[in-house]
Amino acid sequence: MNQIIIDSKDQHLQKWVANILEIKQGFSPGQALGVMRHDKLIAAVVYHDFRGNQIEASIASISKFWATKPILRALFSYPFIQLKVNRMLVLCAEDNAKAMKMNKQLGFTKEGRLRGLFDKSDGILWGMLKNERKFI
Repeated sequence: MNQIIIDSKDQHLQKWVANILEIKQGFSPGQALGVMRHDKLIAAVVYHDFRGNQIEASIASISKFWATKPILRALFSYPFIQLKVNRMLVLCAEDNAKAMKMNKQLGFTKEGRLRGLFDKSDGILWGMLKNERKFI
């Protein structure tokens, strides 16, 4: 059974996500939630760049078993219910087929292209409005 954990003061989850996603500069101040399965961290989401009505999320996983309905409900409840944002953004490299597919399956909509953002690929900006969320 999967369970949610909240990041500690040492920001272990944020560092884990940054390492998986190869983000060298880390994240602006934010909150991270992790998904544990059999006492092993298999996924985490860092919510960062909170702008009042909008927040960005960075999602990393090492297992396809993280995305259960109860986990997704919890991960989408934090920004939309607790923080009361109207929109959540995610960004990924266009050549990251797994992330592109996951974003679509989670209910995000492609909103823009950031040309030349990554070394070998454009960045694709995905958004979800509060009234578009599937899992709450």
